[in-house]
Amino acid sequence: PGGGVGAFLCGLKPGEPAAMKIKPARAIHGSELVTRRWDKLGFVAGGTGVAPFVQIIRTLLADPGDTTELRLICINRFEADILMRPELNALVAASGGRLKVTHCLTQPGMSWEGPRGRGSPELARQALPEPSGDKDGKVMVMVCGTDGFVDTWAGVITRTRIDGKKTKLQGRLTGFLKEAGFDASEVYKY
Repeated sequence: PGGGVGAFLCGLKPGEPAAMKIKPARAIHGSELVTRRWDKLGFVAGGTGVAPFVQIIRTLLADPGDTTELRLICINRFEADILMRPELNALVAASGGRLKVTHCLTQPGMSWEGPRGRGSPELARQALPEPSGDKDGKVMVMVCGTDGFVDTWAGVITRTRIDGKKTKLQGRLTGFLKEAGFDASEVYKY
């Protein structure tokens, strides 16, 4: 249950086709480069928002010259909803300590011992890289999920058309990441 791509995919019947297209490379604060760009990279994923981050994490861990520290917060409703959990565990195990993953549930079972809720500035401070405070470009946190999720963590994304193409504008930084001390130059709303 829920919205977005996950609900769409779960609503398909076996054998039913789904038309999809690959998005072009994304410029993050002016550059498509992700390897060897930051010292510390954090990710906040709501539900299926984890998928693009797993691709980025795989790319960074596969580059022997990249030493970026990686921190991922995955927020889901139920423990059974955690996507790619075995793959994430394998990436953590193979990362040599570079990748740490925190799972947080909004509707946890009684036995859940991890963080609960949609997140908080405190969770951001505990599970993400520390803000650099000097806009040196060495720390970045990316947020991906539903519009409401991204708004809660980092502020509204504005959608517009530029030269006939759909475009997302970052907008000002608000939400948990702002409260945790991050600067807009350290946050990207995926």
